Amino acid sequence: MDNRQTKDYLWGYKLFIMENKELASLFNEMAGLMELHNENEFRIRTYANAYLNLRKLDIELSGKTLPELMEIQGVGKTIGEKIIEINTKGTFDSLEQLRAKTPDGVREMMKIKGIGPKKLKMIWKEMEIETPGELLYACKENRLIQYKGFGVKIQEDIVKSLEYYQANQHSFLGPTALEEAFSMEKIIKSMNPQLDIRLVGELSRGMSTVDEINWLVNQDIQNFPDELFIVSRNSHEINGIWSGSLPVKIIINGGPIDAYALISHTGGSSAFHTYLELDKNHLNITDEREYFRSVNKNYIPPECRDLDDYHFFKEEELINVQDIKGVIHNHSTYSDGLYSILEMAKECIRLGYSYLVISDHSKSAGYANGLSMERVEMQWREIDQLNIQLAPFKIYKSIESDILSDGSLDYDDEILKGFDLVIASIHSNLKMNEEKAMLRLLRAIENPYTRILGHPTGRLLLSRPGYPINYHKIIEACISNGVVIELNANPMRLDLDWRWISYAQEKGALISINPDAHNLKGIRDIGYGVLAARKGGLKKINCLNFKDIAEFDRWILAKPQN
Repeated sequence: MDNRQTKDYLWGYKLFIMENKELASLFNEMAGLMELHNENEFRIRTYANAYLNLRKLDIELSGKTLPELMEIQGVGKTIGEKIIEINTKGTFDSLEQLRAKTPDGVREMMKIKGIGPKKLKMIWKEMEIETPGELLYACKENRLIQYKGFGVKIQEDIVKSLEYYQANQHSFLGPTALEEAFSMEKIIKSMNPQLDIRLVGELSRGMSTVDEINWLVNQDIQNFPDELFIVSRNSHEINGIWSGSLPVKIIINGGPIDAYALISHTGGSSAFHTYLELDKNHLNITDEREYFRSVNKNYIPPECRDLDDYHFFKEEELINVQDIKGVIHNHSTYSDGLYSILEMAKECIRLGYSYLVISDHSKSAGYANGLSMERVEMQWREIDQLNIQLAPFKIYKSIESDILSDGSLDYDDEILKGFDLVIASIHSNLKMNEEKAMLRLLRAIENPYTRILGHPTGRLLLSRPGYPINYHKIIEACISNGVVIELNANPMRLDLDWRWISYAQEKGALISINPDAHNLKGIRDIGYGVLAARKGGLKKINCLNFKDIAEFDRWILAKPQN
């Protein structure tokens, strides 16, 4: 209710001046919350009807007495008293009581078109989803269609509504903003052919989330596309909104863009600026690499400019997209993927990869059609046949085993040892303090069949922070037990966070950049993972899927044998 006005009266109260639609929306929220909490249907209808009636009124409701309100059709004593309360408080007590009983994320989902109280109740109570981001991720993994009343079309509609909703929040996923930036650059450049426009700021450094798109240009812009709404403008800076949601800042350099200006506006850590020692005596250099050479420093790519130490940095040692030999952690139609193993394999072959690790969900993952022991064996037989058919390309038998509440893994040892590798991940009971999370994770890491720890914190960027862990102990436990740490490349996860990569590889950990793909397009998320890995300074030799098939086979065979 940020748009409401207040008026002070002599007796000290503040009167909240609301539009009828805004006031009515409180009754709509009340009805929805009451339905979520299984309250009396008659009372729910009272508030729902009040919303329908009041939002259409052209009579000002604010400031009226109870008798005056009760003369209005559709306003009885109960609703009239609530309107009086709203006029003095901006809300009413019974609404606040229900709000207090409902997680903020669930209340947020009530605002999303297409998610009514009945659906939301199932999403919250049965699927245990409490934020819009978690819901979007579940949709991307096709989990909703497992529940009665949620078909493919409904799931697609919810995805569209969620993406629209998230696009209008204050922060944005880096990959989403990057796609918009590419589009924006192309359009502006076509309208201003002489313009030199360069991406700078956080987005140019590959940050996982950003608040705005930053550009550096050589001159003032004369022609703007309709998609860019100009908020403010002067001789040095233009501020606007792109496509109705993304804040944009354009810095006008006032002349040719040299390396000094570009590096300055790209930004980075204090360690980076101490390392480089920007020198204004080199203003005539336009190429960044040449600038680094001129000051006798190794080149630091923009995405690596947030590191804390550059003493042993060598760009040629960093992992690149083309260095990834195999695609680890993928889902097929055996669980909640959209494509068969053969289709996933053919796409990997088309993209130039040498191997594929199929890691469908384990039996406890009822939300994702987890595999029974019989279906595991069926999948193994299919993989054996496909390996003959697709050789020399190779498919590995894996499982994304749920880490249960006590830290144990799905299936008994006889089944677990039959997989080429086991990825252990937490998917349920995510509300844990650090002590509980650590006990659960450490027991899973110590399981002799765990080879990779999947998305270590369970975070969803902009939606769920992840359960608290002691990163040092988790990383050290993985090293001690020969467990590889996943950098989940899904742009909503990017977990392990890039800030912990330096510590992990310093201690000797292996990192696996995994797309967690549930469809063919998802395989390409590896690129986002590589960007995050480079941001953390990951070297090729410390990346599991830098290994070719022969090396990967040796790693597989090195697992403990019981």
